[in-house]
Amino acid sequence: MYERVIAPAFACALLVLLAWLVYTVASPFLVAIGWGTILTVVTFPVYERLRRKLGGRQGLAATLMVLAIVLVLVVPTIGLMGALSRQAADVYPRLEALASRENPLQPVLEKLDAYTDHPLLGGLAEWSRTQITAAGGFRTTVPEGVKKVIGAVTGMLTAALSNILSFLINLFLTLATLGIFYSRGEFLLAEVTSLLPMPEDRSRELMTRLGVVTKAVVKGVGLTCVAQGALGGVGFWVTGLPSPLLVGTVMAFGSLIPFVGTAAVWLPGALYLIFTGKTFAGIGLILWGALVVGSIDNVLRPLLTGGHIGIPMPLLIVGILGGLFAYGLTGLVLGPLVLTVLLFILEEHRRVRNACS
Repeated sequence: MYERVIAPAFACALLVLLAWLVYTVASPFLVAIGWGTILTVVTFPVYERLRRKLGGRQGLAATLMVLAIVLVLVVPTIGLMGALSRQAADVYPRLEALASRENPLQPVLEKLDAYTDHPLLGGLAEWSRTQITAAGGFRTTVPEGVKKVIGAVTGMLTAALSNILSFLINLFLTLATLGIFYSRGEFLLAEVTSLLPMPEDRSRELMTRLGVVTKAVVKGVGLTCVAQGALGGVGFWVTGLPSPLLVGTVMAFGSLIPFVGTAAVWLPGALYLIFTGKTFAGIGLILWGALVVGSIDNVLRPLLTGGHIGIPMPLLIVGILGGLFAYGLTGLVLGPLVLTVLLFILEEHRRVRNACS
């Protein structure tokens, strides 16, 4: 009785308690470790080529890779966050002043009234005015909504820079994770694979799929979003619209939304230009947004993804958006990985069932 029931139950309870204690200790740093893991998976082929060129010296190759990531990714990202914080701080007073009016959309309505008799834009102006007027409660909801949204964006952008100690600790842990996984990643991966309760070949297959999906999300989806946001920001900058860097960042995240995508950002900007007399610039922004910003993902995403990733693209987008809302930026990768594990388990269950039948 003791050996068959009590001892295994006690061992399982002790293991669960130990796992909970480890999670409690590591939970403040899981995001940093997660980003270190993601960067390692994406850049590991570069590390392997560098290690071969250095005659197999793992320590030197890992150190050079960490330094390269600091110069190529960390430093520009910190500069970008500072610039975004400044632009958000500049935009906030303007929108707050606009929102404090009794009717925040009155300037827009006045511009639309001037175009009601226009031979080409009259119908669009009248329809737009009707839609704005019919939106009930906008006199009170718009001011409060604008303040909350811009305040949230400003807080998100400045959070990392305001708490320097926390930022430095997380940065150090991310870089340390990179160094450890570069030099010991293959050994650790083999150890994790051996612990999975399935045949060794299937465990390796699962790890391979997780690596492929991680690279696909970061390269195929992440870099495509960055490209669309950068091109959208360039369009705003060329046409003279304010805060192109901040708008481009919003556009990069907006590109993840199916059907709407970046048009939710560049189309209102183009209409604003048209209704303020800058017709040529507005039409140019529409063409730029529709033909370049909105279409480049059809070229870049398949090219950067590198073929079949083992998960349908619509389901991949659902995982990315769900992970983003549930876990923040780390969820962009974590969401698709969770779906990948689920699909693999279902596939393995079906394979075992068919083998037994």
